[in-house]
Amino acid sequence: MMRLLFIFVAAIGLIGRADAQAVRRDSAKAIQKVQQCTAQMGPNVITFSFYQPTKSRSQFCEDVPETGPTIIVVDTMQDELRDMMVEMRIVKEMDSTEQESAALAEAYLPPARFQTGVIQLEHDFREKGDYVALVRARSEDGRKEYNARFVFSVGEEFQRAWTAIAVATLVVIALGASWYAYAFGKRGPSKTTLRDA
Repeated sequence: MMRLLFIFVAAIGLIGRADAQAVRRDSAKAIQKVQQCTAQMGPNVITFSFYQPTKSRSQFCEDVPETGPTIIVVDTMQDELRDMMVEMRIVKEMDSTEQESAALAEAYLPPARFQTGVIQLEHDFREKGDYVALVRARSEDGRKEYNARFVFSVGEEFQRAWTAIAVATLVVIALGASWYAYAFGKRGPSKTTLRDA
């Protein structure tokens, strides 16, 4: 019985430690995502940042925490892209890139030249889910065309966190129920035997 109690306490400790490590890992991952929120566009690299000024001052990358008004900022780091006509479409993520290219745009930024290298698109996301930013750059003479695809989610980070907490809670309850059934379930009524006088 003491051994089961020890296993139960150790299991709770391991789950707590795993949750703490997951939080530290997620925090480090979030910082890394913000720093490496990039997509390849031909020989060039572009970076993505997401802001929700009505809800937070934070900068997001692949996981936008809530639906609602969102500012998408794309930084074209190389000078070549600043001389090209760049357009951007936001669509729901689909199974194939062919379907995505023909999908109805959630938001659209028509072709324009962005001399500052910064492209900004504002959109009010009404639905949770996975989205794709499709960015296309074309030279004026039409000889060059680059495409980039960047996947991000809206309103799903909170749901994933609660799912992990629910699973951990169920594990602890199951372990506790098993320990209780083993410790107290095997106790039957004590039998007394009378010796002959």
